[in-house]
Amino acid sequence: MSWRRLRGFVAGLIAVGLVAAGITAGWMVMTSGVLASQPTRPDTAGSRLTASPEGLQAENPAPLSATFQISQPRDPFRPLINEGSTTGDIPGIGGTPGGEPDDGFTPSATTITLKEIREVSGVLRATVVVGTVSYEVGVGDTFAVSYKVVSLTETKGVFSFGDSAFELSVGQQILK
Repeated sequence: MSWRRLRGFVAGLIAVGLVAAGITAGWMVMTSGVLASQPTRPDTAGSRLTASPEGLQAENPAPLSATFQISQPRDPFRPLINEGSTTGDIPGIGGTPGGEPDDGFTPSATTITLKEIREVSGVLRATVVVGTVSYEVGVGDTFAVSYKVVSLTETKGVFSFGDSAFELSVGQQILK
């Protein structure tokens, strides 16, 4: 068999494959009802949403197709968990449902509060509470092992924790 005949044979096989794929795709579109002129359920063609205390509700929910389920919209501002709600069967991090983690690791953060800033002998001093311990600090002082006072004004202070800096106003609190 020559190369010319072999190439012609391969080209013919590709053409037959493309025609078969086109016929199959057309058959699938026709039988699925995509090109239908009327909806499959005329009673749900004009469904409308109504507002209620529980959220938006559809008067006549209309499925897009038999295999696709539409979920009802929810209010994004309504909390998912309320006070007094139980955790039910939702497991804690690495633990049993509603329980504490069972690996011994409990994530924690430290609360830092700037209580006041006052002038002592012409120098501004801040009262900073880290957790439950209170510190009297000035600019350049290090407190609670890894916090440092960068600058102070009458109403706010700038502090650093490692490479990150944060600012607190008097009476403000942050979680680090």
